[in-house]
Amino acid sequence: MVTRLITAGIGIVVALIILFLHNTFMLPLAVAMISAYMIYEYLTVNKLLRYHLSAVAAIFYSALLPMLQVNLASRYRPMLTVAAVTVVLYDYVRHKKRMEDRTFFAIITGMFLIPNAMSLAVVLNNTHEQHGLAYLVLALGGAWIADSGAYFVGTLFGRAKLCPEISPKKTVAGFIGAIASNVVFFVLFCGIYASVMTKKGISISLNWFAVILISMVCAVLGTLGDLAASTLKRQLGIKDYGKAMPGHGGLLDRFDSVLLVLPFFTAFVQATTFFEL
Repeated sequence: MVTRLITAGIGIVVALIILFLHNTFMLPLAVAMISAYMIYEYLTVNKLLRYHLSAVAAIFYSALLPMLQVNLASRYRPMLTVAAVTVVLYDYVRHKKRMEDRTFFAIITGMFLIPNAMSLAVVLNNTHEQHGLAYLVLALGGAWIADSGAYFVGTLFGRAKLCPEISPKKTVAGFIGAIASNVVFFVLFCGIYASVMTKKGISISLNWFAVILISMVCAVLGTLGDLAASTLKRQLGIKDYGKAMPGHGGLLDRFDSVLLVLPFFTAFVQATTFFEL
């Protein structure tokens, strides 16, 4: 527990520094580094690093994609994608006798899912000149606050198991705690943010129904992402994806819930006017 809390504390400090510098190159750089390491962990546990060209292509794609999300750099995203896929396809043909179909699709799936989901942190930050950072904080909080709420509520009150065959520590009480924690976090954050903006002369009208609804959906999606990652770990016979964060496992263990929450939150903000700051 102590190690877990210390690691979490260090992670929070680093996250705050990056968020403070969100309008500089630090945000895309940090996302790029995290994304690249996550795909490295994914390739490692799936024993895919032996396919060197594909592994290098996946890691480079994961590292470069977050840097090509906004402004003129975004025009190079299709070129990067075509180049990465071409390398993996070439490697597939080159290893036609030992690279199975499922291996090829495992590489492609990880290469697209992880960096594209993580890159949306940069996109979300640039969605709105004034409120982009607030959206980003809400999206990340929508994944991590729910996870923390589930952990503490489940530890204190958990009896009935949620999915014992996949994640024995997850409980029904923890799942309810995740949703409740998210609702509290979203309501408090939005209320405080609106108050601060109003004092600065920026009027904000909040749809509280939307705020609560989105907080609940984020909790559900975060739990689903965590369970999906746990399912893969069960199938691979491993406890964690890595050891980058003592007490928590690897980066993929910490960001598994983010991989669904970030895309949902970004799509919701961009596609509707139902939730606007």
